[in-house]
Amino acid sequence: MPETPEKNEITEQVTIEADPRNTSSESFPVIGLGGSAGSFLSFEKFFSKMPADSGMSFVIIMHLDPNYRSHLDEVFQRFTPMPVSEAVDGMVIEPNKVYLIPRNKDMGMHNRRLLLMPPSKTKGVRQPIDFFLQSLADDQWGKGAGVIFSGMGSDGETGIRMLKEKLGVTLVQDPLTAEYDSMPRAAIGTGLVDFVLAPEEMPHSLIRYMNHPALALDSDQERFAMQTGNAVQKVLMLLRSYTGNDFAQYKMSTITRRIDRRIAYYQLKDYDSYVDLLKENPQEIKTLFNELLIGVTKFFRDEEAFDRLKSKIYNLLKNKNEDDPIRVWIAGCSTGEEAYSVAMIIMECQDEEPNHIQRKVQIYATDLDQDALEHARAGVYHGNIAAYISPERLRRFFTKRGNGYVVNKHMREMIVFAQQNIIKDAPFIRLDLICCRNMLIYFTAELQKRIIPLFYYALNPGGLLLMGPAETIGGFTDMFLSVDHKWKLFERMKGNVQATRLADFPFNVAPVPMLEDKSDKKAPALNPVKSANEFFNRVLIEHVAPAAILVDIKGTILFTNGKTDELLSFPSGQATMSIHKMVREELRYPVEYCISQALADGKNVAVRDVRLKGEKSDQVINLRAVKVEEEGMQDSVLLIFEKSIAPVKRNNRIKAATADESSRVSELERELLFTRQRLNNTIEQMESSMEELKSTNEELQSTNEELQSTNEESLTTKEEMQSLNEELMTINVQYQSKAEELTRLNNDMKNLLDVTEIGTIFLDNNLIILRYTPQVKELFNLISTDIGRPIMHVVDNFEQSLKEDDIREVIDKLAIKEIDMSTYDKEWYRVRIMPYRTSDNFISGAVITFTLITDFKLMQSQLNTLKEYTDAMAEQSTLAMCRLDRSLSITHANPAFLNFFEVLRTDLLGKSLPAFLSQRWQTDATIETLDKCLATGMPQEAAILIPGTDKEIIIRSRLFDAELKNDIFLILFTIDDETISQP
Repeated sequence: MPETPEKNEITEQVTIEADPRNTSSESFPVIGLGGSAGSFLSFEKFFSKMPADSGMSFVIIMHLDPNYRSHLDEVFQRFTPMPVSEAVDGMVIEPNKVYLIPRNKDMGMHNRRLLLMPPSKTKGVRQPIDFFLQSLADDQWGKGAGVIFSGMGSDGETGIRMLKEKLGVTLVQDPLTAEYDSMPRAAIGTGLVDFVLAPEEMPHSLIRYMNHPALALDSDQERFAMQTGNAVQKVLMLLRSYTGNDFAQYKMSTITRRIDRRIAYYQLKDYDSYVDLLKENPQEIKTLFNELLIGVTKFFRDEEAFDRLKSKIYNLLKNKNEDDPIRVWIAGCSTGEEAYSVAMIIMECQDEEPNHIQRKVQIYATDLDQDALEHARAGVYHGNIAAYISPERLRRFFTKRGNGYVVNKHMREMIVFAQQNIIKDAPFIRLDLICCRNMLIYFTAELQKRIIPLFYYALNPGGLLLMGPAETIGGFTDMFLSVDHKWKLFERMKGNVQATRLADFPFNVAPVPMLEDKSDKKAPALNPVKSANEFFNRVLIEHVAPAAILVDIKGTILFTNGKTDELLSFPSGQATMSIHKMVREELRYPVEYCISQALADGKNVAVRDVRLKGEKSDQVINLRAVKVEEEGMQDSVLLIFEKSIAPVKRNNRIKAATADESSRVSELERELLFTRQRLNNTIEQMESSMEELKSTNEELQSTNEELQSTNEESLTTKEEMQSLNEELMTINVQYQSKAEELTRLNNDMKNLLDVTEIGTIFLDNNLIILRYTPQVKELFNLISTDIGRPIMHVVDNFEQSLKEDDIREVIDKLAIKEIDMSTYDKEWYRVRIMPYRTSDNFISGAVITFTLITDFKLMQSQLNTLKEYTDAMAEQSTLAMCRLDRSLSITHANPAFLNFFEVLRTDLLGKSLPAFLSQRWQTDATIETLDKCLATGMPQEAAILIPGTDKEIIIRSRLFDAELKNDIFLILFTIDDETISQP
């Protein structure tokens, strides 16, 4: 539990820096590679130089046609010996493997698991590379790397920024080697790219960087052990000398991690070597400075946090007066996305109010990075912001220009972008909202304890403070009330805290050049003879004519009345009528306070007991300021100086001070109040000057916008054509890959068909010849030009030509058909017609094979002759004989067999012999005899007893031509019965 506020101690660390890096010994780098049009060659060159045992895992993100089946795994497998697979939702990645994004999916990573989800943008611009690289940065921190190859558009630009913020390394293809250089140039334009190389040079640099000892250090103790002497302090000193900014109050771990990456980049051995490099190369100091300032942001980052903020702003507006401005400070604004996001939700809140009150909005956006501020002032952003901003907001708050968007002038006028060092420069005050997200995590705990009270001082009671999700107010619970714990939204508590709770904070104001007052408001034009005299006569009568001075809004003295010589004096140098320079030193702060308060609030202001030192005695002055409401003089203030009745003598003053020290305390407190008010006035003057500078800059920007608007239509058309061409290029490369694969398959098929020596013809559904094997030329008069002709138009060498109806019957009924056909040369072929099935099981034609069966036909003829011979012998034989086929069915029976069983031939043919005999006697011996005959091919015989008699008969079975194939069998079954053989 934190200490209670009454103890005036804050023991709880204000913020916690989230670092979800996997620091286990089994951790390995994960490389995200993005490419689009023209990137296949880049990928091939990259993987041709990447060893298969690099210890890294590779995830490839490409722009794929959502309606076209991708075969990238087959394409990339030819580039590398590492296993290549298409990602599956929830797949755990492993080192030395390559993973591919599936079509029509966005892919992220969490705890080294690949997560697939529907595309975040079904219409408009999709940024799958940015999507993955951002999740890679969050999941891997220093173990992640991003590589951008050839492609059109700017996908990958935001991902590069996120990787650099999370200590990752970034590599981009040299635009001179890229077929399409838009994506590489967009990434390089961020200024955050570590290596710009040709694809084949990247593996060497990537492996050296990832294997550097500095990146293997997992704890701060290990990092500090690597240092010698005061190396880090020397780095900080050089940074302060060259940039004027002191990073001593930044977290040391943040600084050393950035230095580690610079050491790995240059392949140095230790911190001392890096110090030597900084001394020799001032440009590296600037690079390190920029890396320490990396502030990655985007529009509506953490959208839920902005939704919560919007609801609180809406409530805040309802409690404000209509004339009160809305004042906002965006601390650490980077390139302006967060400032413009806040501006959008404020404008939407005002529109949603019942009375549609349009209050003045003043947003002060500050950062230390001057380059980032220039980008923010321009208000020009790439087209990929469409992924984070709704179409409605894009239409309302932005103007399309070429490939990007420009913030509308009305919204830019709300925001003043200024360079500020929050550590030493004075804060803005009287604020309704402060946004300081993801900046305090880089500060030490002591510095954080100074910044939080500064925010308390700057906010109005009830004002809002929005911090980053990893930040908190720590022990300052007496200053802020938590509104949303998850998104770190706080409300400034009303009332005052103890003075000791307010830490010292800086009051330095950066010098801002003052501009000429371009306001339409003029100093009151008075007629010194008439209007002023009439006014003075009336007012002086009312106030018993004390000393009085009338000043305008700038502090210029217009009229005086009474004895003012004790109050005013002319300074040396150029003559002036400014009361700020002429009034006595003791009165300067009270006068400035009264003027500013009277003009701001429109009320009378009084300051009592202001001491004016004299030679013999001190005068006590009571000062009043009255805002003039007369027509034509509304911006004037009347200062009335009333003397106390009894002057304070010097000796009495000394005694009084000794007796009552509390009067001195009161005087010091009043002086502190005036000092703070003067500070506030100075800050407001600075803000006014900034607004004037901004207005001038915006006028120049407006002129430039008009000049560029004429090119928008052609640039938009070019963008659409580039996007279409990019998709066509990706599809074309895949088609080329498939064409190469088909060529290999065709070669394989050709060699296979040549080896089989079987004539084959392939036909489509219209019986058009698609291809044929060389053996078919012996049967058809074919030449190479016959491919594409109907087969029925080609002359064949068969005695009976192939019938078209037979082929169409096969295609229509999906049945295989076999026909034996002879040629004029008396060669026999078995023609087999089969449906042609595709891989999708569709019928797209027919396949006809021609198998030579002349020898088979000859054997069949010989067997038929044998059958005729045996049948003739059987007809004359007195033995009961029958012929059987393979299934033991009766194919022929002689008269003796028919007489023996007293059956007709028509009743016997086709019946199974075992079944027929089972009706007359025991068949076990018969079946055993037939089985042995079939098994051995040798003649078999057995003696059986006829049931019901004492007669014994001999049965014999013999297999002829057992060597013949194709179901050609001849089994001769005989019954030897002496009674049958006798006449």
